Amino acid sequence: MRLIFTLFLLTIYYCVSAQKKESIIEFAPTFNNLPLELNKNYSFKNDSLKISTLKFYVSNINFYQNNQFIDSISKKYNLIDFEYPETSSIKFLRTNSKAFNRISFSIGIDSLTNVSGALGGDLDPTNGMYWTWQSGYIGLKLEGQSKLCNSKNNAFIFHIGGFQYPYNIIQYVNFSCKVDRKIILNLDISKFLNELNLSEIYEVMSPSKNAVAIAQQFSNAFKVFE
Repeated sequence: MRLIFTLFLLTIYYCVSAQKKESIIEFAPTFNNLPLELNKNYSFKNDSLKISTLKFYVSNINFYQNNQFIDSISKKYNLIDFEYPETSSIKFLRTNSKAFNRISFSIGIDSLTNVSGALGGDLDPTNGMYWTWQSGYIGLKLEGQSKLCNSKNNAFIFHIGGFQYPYNIIQYVNFSCKVDRKIILNLDISKFLNELNLSEIYEVMSPSKNAVAIAQQFSNAFKVFE
């Protein structure tokens, strides 16, 4: 009897496991249609430019079939830091076998989490994405150098955060996508920077109108690789 019961439990386990599919979402940054490499010089507006830091929060990843919710990723907050390439891929088990054709997520951290204080895991302040003076999270951190910037060492520094009106920087994005076990999201950094005037705006490090505008432009730089 015990053997039969054990076999019954194993059968249930394997049936449930079979319904779960491992999937991957990969964030792939590019510059001038080439894979982005940190600290590499790229041609930019008749000059050169390099990126030294690129990291941002992706949160609340959901899947839909048209407008019908299908599934979500249990890990709510993911820090994508291209200094550590392994963070650019989010692996997860789908709990729903239904097909989806749309993915949505947020760039940044929601206001409720911001007012909850410093947390652990990807939200740990040691990741360098938390303002202790502001008591809130940085949604996007982008740093580099360009001679277009009239600053010390020609540096541009964008630490984009803010969760209170009118400077809430969180962005909601969604894309149609083919049903597959791997979704590649391209982040076109050259497109993003082309929309900025680096000669005038090269340092944003607090909640502001510029921070909101930069967050919007950054979210518009994503697309799904087909």
